[in-house]
Amino acid sequence: MIFKYSRKVLQLTSVVFTVIILFQLLTEQHLDNTRIYELLALSLVLSLVKIIINKYVISVDSIFNPLIYIIIIWLMVLASNYLFNWNMSLISIFSTLAEVILIYLCVRLINFQYEKIEVKKMNEILDRNRKNKQ
Repeated sequence: MIFKYSRKVLQLTSVVFTVIILFQLLTEQHLDNTRIYELLALSLVLSLVKIIINKYVISVDSIFNPLIYIIIIWLMVLASNYLFNWNMSLISIFSTLAEVILIYLCVRLINFQYEKIEVKKMNEILDRNRKNKQ
């Protein structure tokens, strides 16, 4: 069971981290090793929060789930601003909300494509099993 959740967390962390780094590169942000480690830690925490929200707080099917998750992400980025001394201006703090929404949509799109591939593979396996039984 721990392996199942750790796999989900690591998979989501890698997608979130990749999308965050891409956004940082597209917006021409300075990325040194320290900043990359901070973003990796933030990605891991965000993935853990997502798993916890889905498991214990709100159902995955709820329309409030994405809204709560986006708000939590934004608050965690704001907390990281103070924790890691990123020195974000007031304008960048509010523009971060738009970035968080864009990153969330990108991650959802990537996960949707991944889930489509998994469902297709599962359907192929079921079809093979049905043919073997006949």
